Amino acid sequence: MNASLHTNSNSFPSAAPGVSSTAWIYGLCADFSGHSFLRKSSDDCPMLGKLAYGLDRLAATAMSVPYKRKIHPHLSDTTLQEYIDYHAFYSQQRFLDDPDSAFASPPEGHSVIERATRRRSWDPRSAALTSIDFYSPFRTLDPRFRDEYAALEPNDRVESRGWFHKNGPRPVVIFLHGFSAPDYRINKMWFSAQKFYDAGLDVVFMNLPLHGGRMPKSAAYHGTAIIQPSLWRLSEACAQGVMDLRILIDHVVKRGAPKVGIMGYSWGGFHASMMACLEPRTDFIVSVAPVVSIADLVMSWPTRSFFEEALEEPAMMIRELRKILAPFTPLSHALNIPKERVLLVASGNDGIIPAVHTEALWEHFGRPEVYWSCGGHILYFDKGRVTDRALRFLQDIEVIA
Repeated sequence: MNASLHTNSNSFPSAAPGVSSTAWIYGLCADFSGHSFLRKSSDDCPMLGKLAYGLDRLAATAMSVPYKRKIHPHLSDTTLQEYIDYHAFYSQQRFLDDPDSAFASPPEGHSVIERATRRRSWDPRSAALTSIDFYSPFRTLDPRFRDEYAALEPNDRVESRGWFHKNGPRPVVIFLHGFSAPDYRINKMWFSAQKFYDAGLDVVFMNLPLHGGRMPKSAAYHGTAIIQPSLWRLSEACAQGVMDLRILIDHVVKRGAPKVGIMGYSWGGFHASMMACLEPRTDFIVSVAPVVSIADLVMSWPTRSFFEEALEEPAMMIRELRKILAPFTPLSHALNIPKERVLLVASGNDGIIPAVHTEALWEHFGRPEVYWSCGGHILYFDKGRVTDRALRFLQDIEVIA
């Protein structure tokens, strides 16, 4: 089936239970992220929604400028076939037939250090505050890049911060930040984390690879070390994020947590969705504005123009980029937890990660619970409604009373 047959329409094929599938590569049209989102928001806020969308598009334009300076000169000297051949390692079928070959389990009994940490003004007064730290045992899938990735210090030091009830243990929610946004204070506000703690949950914030205290000294800002002309760092950072989350889940389960779930935003929502496919000990996820196809995301930003200028045959290009990144998207993997324990959230006014990404994931996961927000990606003005919906969801699945 040729990708050009899908230039104007999308189909969202669902994977059979327990089976990986790449049907989405051909089922999504070449202009997938550019399609209008026609579903009605759960709440009506047309004027604020338009403002939020406009702000997002301005931000996407601004973020595209440094990427163009960094990536475009390299792509200009590369043919599409050379680019495909360079990344052939990551598009191996074995990574789809056996996801454990790409997302290996961490060593059993890996050392994790938990210790009390000082209280800050944004921490709950009644919580036992801890830092949970360990060294990531991750090694790159592709041996070609092992030394270069290992040199991105201090990315190997995984940092988390926990709020635990003193009369615990309680169910745990792990909050995962968005791309370039690891600050604890911001995420405490962004996720309304105090409300989840007050509802009876223990709360853990974890920094994803190349963010926060894991940001390499050579990086201009959090997460920017992932952005390269090639895609290998993106793939490796995804595989490392899954391994690190498994170690963190191991730790909180061993300390007595009866249930462990994940709530992620944007890049964090992507990781939450991946864990719902790859880690059956994930009891629930709340995935907010997840990106499900990085290849399609870059084609919905102003970055699209310089990809099209640098590489010929855009329709073929997007299909080949999807193949390279196929093992590293939830669209390729079957949901591994009951769909009743999944809540997806997205907004038709999101101008950074189009809501069709969540629509595709919603269909792929068998249409779990979904809340169609009306806020933007940056101007997240209805986060209070999203928090209330998430807490009702956790009550419905009996994680909290």
